[in-house]
Amino acid sequence: MTSQLTQLAVNTAMFDGHDLELAFSTIQQAGFHYVELAYNEGYVGNLNPSLFTAESAARVKDLLQRFELSTLALGCTMNLAGPGMLDKFRLRIQFARMIGARCLNACTTSMAERDLLIKNLRILGPEAQDNGCIICLENGGDYNYNAFAEAEDGLELLEEINHPAVALNVDPGNMLSLCPDLDPVEQTMDMLSACEHFHIKDVIIQDGEFYFPAIGDGIIDYATILPALAEQGIPCSLEIPLRMHRLADSTPVRSPELAPIAQSLDILVRSRQAIEAMLK
Repeated sequence: MTSQLTQLAVNTAMFDGHDLELAFSTIQQAGFHYVELAYNEGYVGNLNPSLFTAESAARVKDLLQRFELSTLALGCTMNLAGPGMLDKFRLRIQFARMIGARCLNACTTSMAERDLLIKNLRILGPEAQDNGCIICLENGGDYNYNAFAEAEDGLELLEEINHPAVALNVDPGNMLSLCPDLDPVEQTMDMLSACEHFHIKDVIIQDGEFYFPAIGDGIIDYATILPALAEQGIPCSLEIPLRMHRLADSTPVRSPELAPIAQSLDILVRSRQAIEAMLK
């Protein structure tokens, strides 16, 4: 019997620098029906408050309708203990409500700022809940976000924040660069009970640095992970940031060159086919 993933989306980080219409068109052409907008500080360009206005939300909804796509999640990574963070994140909560996204996926902060992170999330959790959203904390892929690096970190944060609108967004690909000695499959399984959203990201290592290929072309055992996601009905998105890679020490490096659309389309199609094969 074939199982299926719940609401399998494409994260728009792979289209960093391209027009949103072209991104949505390519996602539809690749055979997907869901999209996660990637508005992540430090990982994509051209982030500004105008992205989160009612006018911007209306454009996104128009494009979703035109390309027969839906959205469940919004990428919101920022320093959750940084200056002005509360106001910036509130913009994202309101924007998510306007476009119909429920999950606000965000990496956290450095371990040194953990206490302020918890304080901020205790404030934002009820506000997210009031807007029909849930904040999904994502395990970090570089040292700037090591307050949540492994399963134990994330589960302890949830216990201390103690709010139903704060959960986890698990990303095994991030774990390989920040915690290379850990087993990403074992860590993933330990977190699924608290997971409201999941990033499917594969990794290849070249000259000690971390790159993000089509799903199935990397070293993560998704043949074990994906059936568990399907069984538990956890919404997922493919996060394949083609314009970014990480150095050996996990530092993210963003290329000045845009990833070609033809490359993105090919990788999406091959990823979808690999996922379908793993779930047969």
